[in-house]
Amino acid sequence: MISIITPTFNSGSTIARTVQSIIAQDYKEFEHIIVDNASTDDTVDKVKALYKTSGLSGNLKIISEKDNGISDAFNKGIKASKGHYIAILNSDDTYFDNSVFERAIKEFKDDKILIVYGDVLFTDSLYGTNRRAPRRCEASGAILFNHPAMFIRKSVYDTVGPYLNSYHIAMDTELFYRLHKNYMDLEILTSYISEIPLAVMNAGGASWNQELQGIEETKDAMIYHGFWNFTAKKIYFARVTRTKIKKYLTMLKLNSIVKAWRRIKWEN
Repeated sequence: MISIITPTFNSGSTIARTVQSIIAQDYKEFEHIIVDNASTDDTVDKVKALYKTSGLSGNLKIISEKDNGISDAFNKGIKASKGHYIAILNSDDTYFDNSVFERAIKEFKDDKILIVYGDVLFTDSLYGTNRRAPRRCEASGAILFNHPAMFIRKSVYDTVGPYLNSYHIAMDTELFYRLHKNYMDLEILTSYISEIPLAVMNAGGASWNQELQGIEETKDAMIYHGFWNFTAKKIYFARVTRTKIKKYLTMLKLNSIVKAWRRIKWEN
């Protein structure tokens, strides 16, 4: 069984499409765990109504209480989960089509596979929509996985531990470094699905709005885990510079330059 964890807080405007992309999956052996940070809007009511209409209320589990940030919400969901495989899908993201769960389960039939992952389709009306594949390079250069497009055996969390509450944006990146330290042959323990993007990630989330903070948290994680080398420093300064230039170009209403650069980056 797959356990999908979705943290929510006043997500009434976006949660329906997230839920619908899960309900529509051909593979029905799943539980959807909503970890709601005591929303004051209709988030929870919308989720319950969608599951009731679909006849899948038994697949839904709701935890509604104050949390200490996104990492805490992730951890609550993992602790409450009963599935062998964990996926995290935020409340403004969706799965690409109804075959995603079946594709992941097929890969997990190989007992040595710990993580199944793929591309995301990143939709951004401001800077352009791109299909984003994981960057294939050493750990100091980039994170191997797109978090919304990742399925992970629950047993892996028993080995590497939970998400850290001290990270508010780059908690997935910090976890990635722990994965690398615990599994020396990480790449051969994973399976990459390339036929379709697995998830659609929409601009406007925490990592998009707080990009510089995410870069700084990534730097802290690399230093702590021993990945802060010359390559890491070079990429860090390049990311900070690009982010600042992007903000400046946006102020000048020159978004087309950023769009062109992103198109070149993600098509190569």
